[in-house]
Amino acid sequence: GDPTTVLQSFVALSRVRILICGGDGTVSWIISTLEKMNLERRWPPIAILPLGTGNDLARIHGWGAGYNNESILMILEQITEAYVSLLDRWELTIENKKGKVKDTKSFMNYLGVGVDAQTALGFHTLRENRPQLFFSRAVNKAWYVVSGAEDAIKASCAGLPEDITLIADGVEIPLPRDSQGIILLNIDSYAGGVPLWSHGERARRIRGRRHSEGEILERRRTSYNDDEDSDNAGDFNTEEFARELDYEEKLAKVTACDSPSSCQDGMLDVVSIKSVFHMGQIKVGLSRAQLICQCSEVTIKLKKKVPVQIDGEPWKQSSCTVRVRRKKDPALMLHRAAAEGGGVETEMARLLDWAEDRQIIDKNVHATLMREFSRRIESKTRQKRVSSNDNLFFSMKRAIGGGTSASPSY
Repeated sequence: GDPTTVLQSFVALSRVRILICGGDGTVSWIISTLEKMNLERRWPPIAILPLGTGNDLARIHGWGAGYNNESILMILEQITEAYVSLLDRWELTIENKKGKVKDTKSFMNYLGVGVDAQTALGFHTLRENRPQLFFSRAVNKAWYVVSGAEDAIKASCAGLPEDITLIADGVEIPLPRDSQGIILLNIDSYAGGVPLWSHGERARRIRGRRHSEGEILERRRTSYNDDEDSDNAGDFNTEEFARELDYEEKLAKVTACDSPSSCQDGMLDVVSIKSVFHMGQIKVGLSRAQLICQCSEVTIKLKKKVPVQIDGEPWKQSSCTVRVRRKKDPALMLHRAAAEGGGVETEMARLLDWAEDRQIIDKNVHATLMREFSRRIESKTRQKRVSSNDNLFFSMKRAIGGGTSASPSY
């Protein structure tokens, strides 16, 4: 049922913490409910007991890949020791050809267009028609593989770069010719823990411009030296080339892909997938996603009906314009502390709460300090997680390939 009544009964308490038992969809549902309640005070922070299929939000916040019959009392103790971490939330608006907004949706994990959404759509359709076939995480994942295998044969998303236009921070981004799907990541954990961004590789640049800098300078020198009455006089258009250079500078900036993934930096990480088979290779560490760009706003123009998904919710979307913007307020999540007793992270969060309770700082200063503290702790935690994932993926590659080469650098 509607959780609003239960939440209203507890949110007035100053130290309440919420434990959500479910998957990413359940977390999104509770956060959406909290948003609609228009609370005057800060949202209660959220911990997760992972009971879903992918559990990507639980993974990045330290709660693990799934529940394995651990002691509930132990989990509750871990929640009291957990520290607050911020999570960006994003809003997707769908506009028709006249610019009228037809629908609005929210997501926190990722948005996919193309092959990954097609696989999710097949899985979703099967689960709705045959719910008795889905009774455990392992079985659910197996059916997901079956759904992907079916689309691998059909290759229904081949030619995606011709069907969509990607605009990031106002710059049109050329897509790799072999792309069958793009994924906009808010968190670096996809489809059950795959770190698409930190293990990705930069896509080969497709240059959309018509002239190189050398050609521009040569054209400029030629135009200045030509006789005024020459047929070539005036061929060089200063404004045109200035616009072209400006576009190149903006494109280079947005496609640099030189920042680590963060769920609280106001940026989306955009990657490209070549096929369902490519997705499978990425899953086991035999290939990498293609890094496209990082940006704070995205516009996707769909020229025909294509599959789209947000956080595992798929549908077929007809031609339209999709705009993605960050929501004003982030969600307050609880990250499990690595050290027993909570460690310095937990103590710092408690110190900020103590200072606000005694009016040493106001809620705005508390929010600013918490945001910066959360960012720094996330950076520290990310370095450890990436290093751990590097070792795991390299071990898998060696086991599969039987090689003994040195560990690759990322």
